[in-house]
Amino acid sequence: MLYTIVFKIHIYISTITLLSGIITLVLSIEGWTKKRDYTRLDKWTSVIFNIGLYLQLILGFIIYFTLRTTLEGDMWHVPDTENDASLRFWAIEHIALMIFALFLTQLGRVFIKRTTQPIRKFKASVFYYGTALLLILFSLSIALF
Repeated sequence: MLYTIVFKIHIYISTITLLSGIITLVLSIEGWTKKRDYTRLDKWTSVIFNIGLYLQLILGFIIYFTLRTTLEGDMWHVPDTENDASLRFWAIEHIALMIFALFLTQLGRVFIKRTTQPIRKFKASVFYYGTALLLILFSLSIALF
């Protein structure tokens, strides 16, 4: 029961996070091409994207380290993942991709905060948030197939 609730929250927050990432990327591309100032909206969409990824990390760790054993037993024993691609994806690859995406967004936030020129902020935003978004979409596409 608790596993199901936390997992559903994880899915809802991931949807919000994905949408905020897409909005951040679209606003960044628009700001870069139209050479406009970096506004509060640009800042807050990226903050929501970053916070969403942190929440996802926390919920993912809760699911991975505690709640999964209550529903599935200890089926994610690491040596077993060598023979099962689905288990390997969820136990290793998904987590690694998501942590790296979070690392990129945090690195992007630091770089954008320290940069004063709007065009450089938008370029950094497109690179860091765009790459993180690609990793997330790649991870989701693997999970769907």
